[in-house]
Amino acid sequence: MKKAFLVILSICMSILMTAQEKAIGTIFETGTLKQALAKAETAKKNAPKLVFLDCYTEWCGPCIYMTDIIFPKKQVGEYLNKNFVNIKIDMEKGEGVEIAKKYNIRAYPTFLILDSQGNEINRVVGSHYVDEFIDKIKKALDPSTSPKAKKTAYKNNKTLSNAFAYLEVAENAFFNKDIKEFIEEIFPTLSSEDKFSEKLWTYLALNISDPWSVVFNTLIDNKAEADNILTRERVDRALKSGLINYAMLYVSGKLKDINTNEVFSKLNLLPYMSGNDPEIPFIHKIAKLYNEEKIKEIESLLHIRTLGRMSDASRGLIEKMIFSIEEISYETKLKYNNAKIDYYNSIVARIKAEMEKPQK
Repeated sequence: MKKAFLVILSICMSILMTAQEKAIGTIFETGTLKQALAKAETAKKNAPKLVFLDCYTEWCGPCIYMTDIIFPKKQVGEYLNKNFVNIKIDMEKGEGVEIAKKYNIRAYPTFLILDSQGNEINRVVGSHYVDEFIDKIKKALDPSTSPKAKKTAYKNNKTLSNAFAYLEVAENAFFNKDIKEFIEEIFPTLSSEDKFSEKLWTYLALNISDPWSVVFNTLIDNKAEADNILTRERVDRALKSGLINYAMLYVSGKLKDINTNEVFSKLNLLPYMSGNDPEIPFIHKIAKLYNEEKIKEIESLLHIRTLGRMSDASRGLIEKMIFSIEEISYETKLKYNNAKIDYYNSIVARIKAEMEKPQK
């Protein structure tokens, strides 16, 4: 009996301690953002004048982690409650939809630090452990570390170091669109060594996959130089995504206003790309056949015995490309899909038969 009493007492103490910890954790306002801003604006001398806005969604795992594990911590609560009017808003409900648009929320959770007028001072993105989270919030209180401030610093003094300072904070804020636009702006102004430098290369993925970007076309026009600096294998690997996108757009009829010679001046590079990607010859051939209006020959490439030997990714690209062609009939697509089902069912049956053979 005494032992049972001690167990029950221990459980009760644990529940009490948890409740106490949550009670002194982060206190969030229950009203609207406008009300939170008004509270900050009318706060007394020693009360918080800033707003901490937790931009979350219901489906976001890291958001749930922050809500259930980090915000209830005493250390986090003491810091946030002392320095901010705190509020949580679901970005997919009510006023959250407009807030997400206004503040360009691209990832969850995003934590905004706002002045009492609703102007963004800075932001922190993602889930973090207690000490790291508090440290990031403290650093974010310095407006000079924000993406906006870093971009302004670059405009005032267009050095490469200032450009990279902006790119770093923009990447941390998940400003992918802004990064792409910024690179398009600065890329033509850089020397070859800087254009194809290791440091800038890490930021170019979105631009290279866009066949209309300045980066993509500069890379095409200066490929030998880029190969020399970065190695041919790396340049080819990067260019393939843009060239494949270009081929997809072409056969789907979205490049009707572009001269065919211009299209194939780029697509004809595909067969000469390094690597052994099995889909590349198919993609180039499909584009050529489409240009020659040989739709029946394209349909003949939909052969599961051939495509089935490829990886799911390679086969998927070819299927997607052919299926995007308006002239490919529904009957052809249906016939291929049925053949694919039969093909994989036969593989499953063969494997099952092998497994059911008696062991020697």
